[in-house]
Amino acid sequence: MNNIQNFQSGRMLKGLVIGAIWAFAFTSAYLLYKKKTSRNNGPSLLNDIEHDNNNYFNMERFIFTIPGVSGDIQATVEQSGGCYLVHLNGEYIGNMWRDEDKGLQWNTKDEKLEPYVWEIARNISEAFSRKGFSSLLMGTYPEIIATHWKGSETLEVIIDSNTDIEVFSTFLKDEVMNLVDFEEHLDLLVKKEEEAYFVMVGVN
Repeated sequence: MNNIQNFQSGRMLKGLVIGAIWAFAFTSAYLLYKKKTSRNNGPSLLNDIEHDNNNYFNMERFIFTIPGVSGDIQATVEQSGGCYLVHLNGEYIGNMWRDEDKGLQWNTKDEKLEPYVWEIARNISEAFSRKGFSSLLMGTYPEIIATHWKGSETLEVIIDSNTDIEVFSTFLKDEVMNLVDFEEHLDLLVKKEEEAYFVMVGVN
């Protein structure tokens, strides 16, 4: 009987030791990963990553238009760590960040991005104001395909034709205030393209 108990105790002790080793290994690997992907290492690390607009992790996302030589360009900007990843008309062209060594001025190492840095930075700075709120809305909700100002306090929000307008509007009413960082009143006129029916969502 004692031999059986000793055998079972030995198996339990062995299992606990193996479990502790695996837990330590996973914890170490996770901490190493977090260290490598920390915000401070963002600019240099991101230069070596293959960027994919559909599955790259992001914290904030903005979509807006900027002027180009041949017409307006759609800019998609995603915050990732300390950097902003920039796509112009669907093509990734580089990343930009606030450089602490240059008084927090915007900086980039990508030649294609350099001509657009100032205009993109201006749009980012306005994204949380009423004036630039449309860029944050479009970046947050993929159901929104376009926005148009109908006055200083009314923003028309065009959603995809396959989206249920009642469901989306209800969700927007519940969630939109989590994005708002301004005090002025704003009406969101939610509708589908070429349809008269709309739902009004009030902000502030």
